[in-house]
Amino acid sequence: MSRWLAITGWIDEFNRRIAIVAIYFVLFASLVCAFNALLRYSIGTMIWLDHNVGVGGLFRGILAVYGRNSNSLSELQWYLFAGMVMLGGAWTLKLNEHVRVDLVYGSVSERTRTWIDLLGGLFFLLPICCLMIYFTWPWFVLSWVTNEGSSNSGGLPLWPVKLSLPVGFALVGLQGISELIKCYLALTTDYVREFAYEKPVQ
Repeated sequence: MSRWLAITGWIDEFNRRIAIVAIYFVLFASLVCAFNALLRYSIGTMIWLDHNVGVGGLFRGILAVYGRNSNSLSELQWYLFAGMVMLGGAWTLKLNEHVRVDLVYGSVSERTRTWIDLLGGLFFLLPICCLMIYFTWPWFVLSWVTNEGSSNSGGLPLWPVKLSLPVGFALVGLQGISELIKCYLALTTDYVREFAYEKPVQ
């Protein structure tokens, strides 16, 4: 049992570190969004200050840089959003926080829930992750090889956001293996899963 727990511990710690990156993406996305909104909706004020207060070319310089990069900032927001979702998905699975359609799960015993998680992970989660990696990896490779860029003026290259798809599903699949091991241990030994299901408050 200790060998299996060592494997799950390694996977859990790896995905915890990746989740920290996803958490920072939330911060960066908020900052980029605020900066973008500030410049977008304050342009008139900056021009007025530049003409009437006489602060030189400071605001003209800021506006010139922003004008060339406003599409990049907008796209960076959804790149960061894609990163936080795809990189944070595995840790969310570990914490048992994914949304469930609770028709039966909440009314059965913990052992039955463990069986549902085991069979669901084995026959649904892992095959879907493998399928998504299979279909999204060539999509990323094509984007990488052709150096595909955004159709917007001043936009970003598209391969990083396309890479987040196979990487994200690989991380969820890896965490799924960890959760399957935990389910197996819970059914065959005295192991108790750390994050039990909590019925949502309606």
